[in-house]
Amino acid sequence: MKGKAFKALMSCLLLLGLLPWSASAETVSESVIYGGGPFYAGGTDTMNTLKASGFTTVMLWTIHVNSNGDLVYNDQPVVSNGTYVGKASWPAELASLKQAPTSVKRLEISVGSWGVSDFQNIKNLVATQGTGTGSILYKNFAALKSALGVDAVSFDNEDLYDVNSAVAFGKMLSGMGLKITLCPYTNVSYWQSVKSQLGSSVDRVYLQVYDGGAGNDPAAWSSQLGMTVMPGLDSKTSSGGNTPAQVNSRMSAWKSSAGIQGGFIWYYDAILNNPGGGSAADYAAAINSALGAPANGSLTTGGTVSASAMGSPSGEEKEKAFDGSSSTKWLIFTNAGWIQYQFGGGASHIATSYSVTSANDFPARDPKNWSLQGSNNGTSWTTLDTRTGQTFASRFLTKTYTFSNTTAYSYYRLNVTANNGGAELQIAEIGLYP
Repeated sequence: MKGKAFKALMSCLLLLGLLPWSASAETVSESVIYGGGPFYAGGTDTMNTLKASGFTTVMLWTIHVNSNGDLVYNDQPVVSNGTYVGKASWPAELASLKQAPTSVKRLEISVGSWGVSDFQNIKNLVATQGTGTGSILYKNFAALKSALGVDAVSFDNEDLYDVNSAVAFGKMLSGMGLKITLCPYTNVSYWQSVKSQLGSSVDRVYLQVYDGGAGNDPAAWSSQLGMTVMPGLDSKTSSGGNTPAQVNSRMSAWKSSAGIQGGFIWYYDAILNNPGGGSAADYAAAINSALGAPANGSLTTGGTVSASAMGSPSGEEKEKAFDGSSSTKWLIFTNAGWIQYQFGGGASHIATSYSVTSANDFPARDPKNWSLQGSNNGTSWTTLDTRTGQTFASRFLTKTYTFSNTTAYSYYRLNVTANNGGAELQIAEIGLYP
């Protein structure tokens, strides 16, 4: 089946709830999260948070190129003399990002930033050694690609606008099988030349619409570069930036005015430093909902939520545990209880993993012991997974659990038998994944 008939069938199935959102051929929007130190030092907990966030691309910001060709991730040496020398566990941690259940499909590294000499060093190395397989640039980036499994390299060139060396560098990376993305904020003629000469190797343009690029118009840049750009905004901080609601509003406007199909957030470190401004999942949901994509990779879209007790204060009802936002929560005045999700339209789905996100205003309220159950009538339940002694070490922490299941259920219930000692029970978000 092809063309309009196939698209019509897919749309009908989605509307009827017979397919999860992740199966939609119409969902092409992309959301990108930039991050620095926490992506290196945060370990498995950070990877799990990213996997459950709803972002489709993770950007490792930033790789610096030293004058001798060594590669440094911010202040951490990662490649020297053609050998990976970074944290031993980092490659496996990054590899887990694209392992189901996850929203992440792509991993990129960014090269350069403001106030550095990375592209000047690249120019000097190209001039002295070239970009052949024997050059230090080739050896080091090949080692980085092999160790980290990255899909693309993003040029965040803010220190030297030299077209020839940037093109030579890009062609070297393309020859390794890497895609090239561009991240401009000014000097459009430079980026036009680089993109033109690298051709189809460039598959994305990330336009900075904050700080020095705050006045940029995505429609104008798209026209000038001959490719629809993906605009980026900074997250909320004490000195400025954008709340998730503001990101949603601006991305929605750019979808209308410029036809954007993706956007990015700068950046994860600032989100962690200002938890009251919104979580990574909140920012992903802001972009994804503006562009018509699902809030995350979860099956829970458009169904009905029930619970053993009424949600307590207004704004903390049972539906908040399935609204795609970790800044809201379900709260009840008892230390145990259940909450369940029923798919709409009589649909049933095979779930093989689920996630629980802690609100963690008061850790004693977090769930500790529970079972996940499935049912097709809402009365007879099958226990699918049981957990005891669970703790959540940080606010908005997401933990993902996998289990063996080959049966499609209409209902899934999280039955919490104990919390961590408080008088109330709270959960920020629950996700179900195929």
